[in-house]
Order: sequence, then C-alpha cells, then structure tokens
Amino acid sequence: MKKQLSTILTITVALTALVLIPGGKAYAVNEGAGQALEIAPPVLTLTANPGDTLSTQINLRDISASPLIVTSTINDFSAQGESGDPKIDVAQTESSPYSIRAWVQAFPQLNMKSQELQKLPVIIKVPKNAAPGGYWGVVRFTATPPGIDGQGVSLAASLGSLVFVRINGDAKESMSIEQFYTSEPAKDTPATLFESTPLDFVLRIKNSGTVHEQPVSQVHIKDIFGKEVAAVNINLEGKNVLPGSIRKFTAPLDKGSLGTTMLFGKYTAEITSTFGSGTSKQTVTSKIDFWVIPYRLIILIIAGLVLLFFILRAVIRNYNRRITRRARTSRR
Repeated sequence: MKKQLSTILTITVALTALVLIPGGKAYAVNEGAGQALEIAPPVLTLTANPGDTLSTQINLRDISASPLIVTSTINDFSAQGESGDPKIDVAQTESSPYSIRAWVQAFPQLNMKSQELQKLPVIIKVPKNAAPGGYWGVVRFTATPPGIDGQGVSLAASLGSLVFVRINGDAKESMSIEQFYTSEPAKDTPATLFESTPLDFVLRIKNSGTVHEQPVSQVHIKDIFGKEVAAVNINLEGKNVLPGSIRKFTAPLDKGSLGTTMLFGKYTAEITSTFGSGTSKQTVTSKIDFWVIPYRLIILIIAGLVLLFFILRAVIRNYNRRITRRARTSRR
C-alpha cells in the first residue's frame, strides 16, 4: 500500500480523504457529501516519437451510492521536496518545459450513475518538434453531486492519474548519488555506530538529465574479511526521479535481509544504482563503512566482570585472613 502512495496524486478540498485499494487503483472519498471515485491506473508510462499520437485508457468508477457529475483538468506537477510526492500546479500559473498539458485531448463532462464504470480514451498528440526527453502531467477528475444551484456549498473530491511520456531520441541521461548513509530507523540522521540491527540505508540521488528516471539500487553488505553477509534492494517498484530534482529513498537492513545472521564489528556497504533504458543502461556507485557493536551491553559486561573481580578478591582476602588466624591460634 505504501508503495502506491507516491504514485497517486490527490487534490483535496475541505474534508476530502484519499484511500488506496489493491490492484493498482485509487479512490477519493468526500465524507461530507458521500462522493467517491475510483481510478485505474494511477500512473501511465508511455514512449513515443515526435509527431506520434498515443492512445491509452483510464478507467473511472463512481463507487458512491449516488450519481455524480465529473469534470476533468490537465495539470502540470513537480516534485515536492525529496519525498518525490507530486506538487500540482492548480493555478496553471506558468507552463513547465516538461508539460504535456497541451498534448492531452480534453475529456467531456460525465454524468455518472452509482457504480457506473467509464472507460475513458486518453489521446495524446506529441508535437513534431518535441525534443527527446521526459514529459509529464496529471489527468485530474473532480466529482460533484448533481443539482447544485449555486446557493449551497459542495465538497468536491478530486483525484488523478500521473502521465509520463518519454520522447525517443538522444536525450541527456545523468544521475549522481548526492548522499548515501546509514541511520537509526525513523531518525534520518547519518550515523556509523549501531548497537544492533535494524538500521536504515538512506540514498539521496539526483537527476541532472532531461528524462524522468527510475533508478533501481542494490546495497551489498560485507564484513571485515570481505564476505557478503546481506543485500538490500532500493526502489524495485520503480518510482520516478524527475529532472532537476533529488529524491530520497530509505531501505531497512533487518531480519528480512539478514535472516538469522547477527552483526558484530565493522562492515562495508556498497550501493550500485542502475538507470536508463534499453542499451543505454548506466550505473553510479558509492561506498560507506559502519560498525555494529552492542557497546552498552559490553560496558555492562565489563562493569560486571570488574565488580565480580573485586568481590572475589575480597572473598579470597577474607578467606586467607581466617586461615591465617586459625594457624596462629593452633600454634599457641
């Protein structure tokens, strides 16, 4: 479920809530007015040549108990921070150089009955002069109940499908690892000394090219003797990193990757991130060291041993004193 959250864009008005369901679908629910829509797929990834006309489909369903009037909008979006969550440009203030807003054919207004499914054709006309690289946008649908006369207030539920289009050609593909580190779970602070697992691997990767990339990474963990003890995968689900942005990925080193292996001592983690398409696959790498030492437990053990030493020494001294006293008494 969490893997799908970053690929679904929802614009919420008032008390609208977004809910995910299995099978690559999403639906938006307006709790106040009983409105609900379901959409599939939440993400469309397409490839084209300049001048092509692409044809695909979005399935939209009214899953509420009442009819809905559904309107649509094509919006631009950008990456919001390093989480990669889409930030929609609702106001359409300025056109992005990666926009497909003018490429997508408009959708008619829909009058949907309860539980009705609409299979909507998505027509994308790529300009003949489109430069090679990545382009994107969001097809957004808003649902309102019929019969609104302008004197009342309606809470409108809205959701959409993200659309990514790659134009074939000699596009610039360039990624770099900005930062790779280990941290305590949920702390997101670089650290190199841990008492035990689990711990997190954090990757910050930058896209300096002109194409949205889906870097897939693998971390190989080796002990001080060079023996591999575990491997951790990052972004197997293929989340996008937009051009000009940095995206952060986090993956745990836990029982799922270690099994019954217990870590103790110094370890080296080397990450290899692969990106690009077809024969243009590229890789970037980085390497870090970290330690797993249960130092608090070791301190307690040492303290216990020191305490035991003094106790035993005191016991032995007392014993020797008693033996000496008995010997002196027997001589008398």
